[in-house]
Amino acid sequence: MDTRSLLEEPPTKRPLDPNQENLDDLKKAKPEEVDTTNLTARQKKKASKARKLGMTYEFVDNELIIHPKLFFKRFNDFASMKDARNLLLTTLSPTAKQSRIAEVPDFPGIAQVKKTVLIDVPIFDPNEMGLPLEVRHLTKESAPDVYQQVVSDPLYEFIQQMQDQEKEIVGLVSAAGFDQYKRVHDRFLDMLEVPLSKGELKKKRDEEDRDPDQKRAIMPEILVMEKDLLMVEDFPIHKALDPNSELEDGWVDTLPGVGVQPKKLIALDCEMCKTVNGYAVTRVALIDRDRNVLINELVKPTDEITDYVTHISGVSESSLVGITTTLHDIQKKIQQHVTSDTILVGHGLVNDLKCLKMRHPYIIDTAVIYHHKNGPPYKPSLRDLTTRYLKRTIQVRDEDKKPGDVQGHDPCEDAIASLELLERKLVYGIKYGLSGLSQTETVLDYLQRNGQDGAVIEHGAQLSLLMKRALLENKDYYSVESDEQVVEKLVQQHQTKHIVIARLDLPQETEVERRSVFMRLFKRVYEALDPDTAFCITTGYRTNQQREELRQKRIDYKKKLKLVGLSDIPMEERWSIEDEHALEQIADATRRGFIFASIKN
Repeated sequence: MDTRSLLEEPPTKRPLDPNQENLDDLKKAKPEEVDTTNLTARQKKKASKARKLGMTYEFVDNELIIHPKLFFKRFNDFASMKDARNLLLTTLSPTAKQSRIAEVPDFPGIAQVKKTVLIDVPIFDPNEMGLPLEVRHLTKESAPDVYQQVVSDPLYEFIQQMQDQEKEIVGLVSAAGFDQYKRVHDRFLDMLEVPLSKGELKKKRDEEDRDPDQKRAIMPEILVMEKDLLMVEDFPIHKALDPNSELEDGWVDTLPGVGVQPKKLIALDCEMCKTVNGYAVTRVALIDRDRNVLINELVKPTDEITDYVTHISGVSESSLVGITTTLHDIQKKIQQHVTSDTILVGHGLVNDLKCLKMRHPYIIDTAVIYHHKNGPPYKPSLRDLTTRYLKRTIQVRDEDKKPGDVQGHDPCEDAIASLELLERKLVYGIKYGLSGLSQTETVLDYLQRNGQDGAVIEHGAQLSLLMKRALLENKDYYSVESDEQVVEKLVQQHQTKHIVIARLDLPQETEVERRSVFMRLFKRVYEALDPDTAFCITTGYRTNQQREELRQKRIDYKKKLKLVGLSDIPMEERWSIEDEHALEQIADATRRGFIFASIKN
């Protein structure tokens, strides 16, 4: 198996302290006495070398078989889930470059690692255990208290690296990334995404630029945002999706239709101005899929306008003279065209719907189905997407316009651009225009492409919608209802698969309960593993209450700031520099985890 496309890290540098490197120390150690009965001179030499490294061996048909052993390396960085995944892949390939985080000694007579297993579990959280933030390798010297906690746990019997605990690296410290909003990346999701090589990326882009493949074509319904995603993007939630939701004063829901299938596509775009009470809609455009203009009207805000934002909206004080259409009027007109038989299309629709004070359950947002060139959490602009994918320019700046052209944006032009971007996505497939899965593939797809068999089994994983859809296309992905079912499926799949990646939810309330349940389940797994199977355990809590409370406070503060002035926000609800520093520190501390690994023999 060619694993070079996965190994994107630079070559491993010389260890930080060569005198403490595991293998170097062991190789320098005085060999222990070995039973030389019936050994040839060559076998004696191999056996002696194996004993120096703490490796076991046996005779099979008069052949000396040395069982593989795994040793963690020292390196000047935190480990990542990519490192853990690469460890699984490289141990399967005797010709692959060694993983940067661990080494499996390789010399004639050593048995081949034929299978690997990874289990992700919410136990052994470095932050809760008091691990100093700067520690990267869990040793007796670097963190004696935390090291002792691990050594005292029943799991240590299975993950022990060597007898000499003064030199042992029992585990590595991993660190997940976090974005500008201090959302910590999900380490299980990171495990499942494999970056495409430069060659594969070029091949993929060449295919996209050629004639569309009908196998990739999708229906609009696949791109409709689900309730969870609508909530993440801060959309108002329609009663059809949440019967308990209540309408605020002045708000309306779109009305039921007659059950037309497939649903119609209608694009919406609004222009806004600034008022004493925030943004208000001043122009609305509604376009159907045949490019018919259903609505293109100016709207008169009831609140005092403080800034017409003419260079963007194209609306000025003179253009609203004589306009009597109110927000209520335009809501009624939109309801005549947009019903439950309609999928509403647009770019950044959350802002349009909030200004319109309307809720709709079926939405496709081009700011969501296409990614910014730098990837999430950044949002792409409609102008950039149109230039990149439609090869034309919209929203031309006023200074670049010809005499007589209308100032600002044209909402009809913007609505049509959104429709065309959607239609292009429908032709080229769900991954088109994405910086994430458009530049990665699932680990299952990678394994299949390289002639390996794998399985992914999870209980309660919080996967992105794109990853979930990509995995569901593969017969070797299993989302089960309990941790017991995860273990049953893992044992079953291990019999025929090279790699099995599993995720346990462990919903028990306390760490003691979770560790106890995990050990019971892990022993069942370990007993079922084939000899010379490498296994890896990734740990750490997946959520942190303090971090999420701080994130929510910042979100609430920014929402309030858009609605009212700073003076109207109580001091205890304001976001301060101290809050920002606290969130930064807690996000950094709680993204840590451990990686434990060994080989059954």
